[in-house]
Amino acid sequence: MGYSKQIEDTAPQELKSKKDRGNWGEQVACDYLIAQGCAIRERQWSGFGFEIDIIAQKADRIIFVEVKTRRSSDIDPADAVDSKKRSHMVKAADIYLRDLPQPFGYQFDIIAVTGIPHDYRLVHIPDAFFPSPRRR
Repeated sequence: MGYSKQIEDTAPQELKSKKDRGNWGEQVACDYLIAQGCAIRERQWSGFGFEIDIIAQKADRIIFVEVKTRRSSDIDPADAVDSKKRSHMVKAADIYLRDLPQPFGYQFDIIAVTGIPHDYRLVHIPDAFFPSPRRR
């Protein structure tokens, strides 16, 4: 699912560091998820050495989101979510889900944001990967 935006917005026009770019991309992803009817439960959640960029909820489903932000579209940001990162997300999700008072369905999504604050493209890949059957 693609989503493009070309407007003057309140984000800084110059993202000076990788961290600034990442934070901006995560905010764009959160805004997008909210527009899709999700509630944002957590941002930059970490536990036991693992981190998940965004944890959202839609109805009785928890969505674990990895956000990849890049300046140009020469490289697909989703390609940066390798098997090691997927494994870490699954472990983190397991920790997070165990602490919830009730069971939830869950999924792992990737959101790729490419561009600059006033001209960017967002690609959402729902159910981007599934944990191996041994894990769940």
